[in-house]
Amino acid sequence: MKQSQIEENIKSSVELLDEIITDKNIPKNIRIVCEKTKDVLLEEGDKKIKIDAAIQNLDLLSDNLNVPTYTRMQIWNIVSLLESA
Repeated sequence: MKQSQIEENIKSSVELLDEIITDKNIPKNIRIVCEKTKDVLLEEGDKKIKIDAAIQNLDLLSDNLNVPTYTRMQIWNIVSLLESA
């Protein structure tokens, strides 16, 4: 995959994570994990390693019973974007 497409997928993922982070209806612990995942994606380093770490965080989060259904679907969408990067 082209480098620009990978960067675009990361950018889209960060934007979707921002939506979750700013939603006050989502439990704080879930927003914190999303914030940490966003930070991982934005830090310098190997893109593949960053993407893998973010996917792992989001996979664990999607199994959390406290995650609202709509948010879980957003998380799956982000994971799908990152997996295609």
